[in-house]
Amino acid sequence: MTFDLNQLRRIAHRLREASGYLELGMAQQALDRLEGLGELGPFKGEVSLLRGEAYGAQEKYSEAAASFKTAAALLPPPYRRPAFLALSMVYQQAGDADSASQALARARGAWCSKRGSDI
Repeated sequence: MTFDLNQLRRIAHRLREASGYLELGMAQQALDRLEGLGELGPFKGEVSLLRGEAYGAQEKYSEAAASFKTAAALLPPPYRRPAFLALSMVYQQAGDADSASQALARARGAWCSKRGSDI
């Protein structure tokens, strides 16, 4: 699938806007900027990461965890660490210490994958 250069620029611009809103503590505005982008192409992992941050700021931990898992699955190994670290923090805030430690281990590169693991 090929992407129009203007579409890629539009997505990159919206990512910067959403990131700025998050820095200002305006999570809902960040989520609003990430809506209606259409096909995301190579930006899908980054969009998922920002969505997770926005949901986490709103204390919507299940939505944040789902977004961080998606980001971790889509981003290549050196760039997925922030997603696993954020996932660990969301689990910790939600009171799930076991999942938090597993996600932290993945962030540090010390996770040994087991069958049936869902992280």
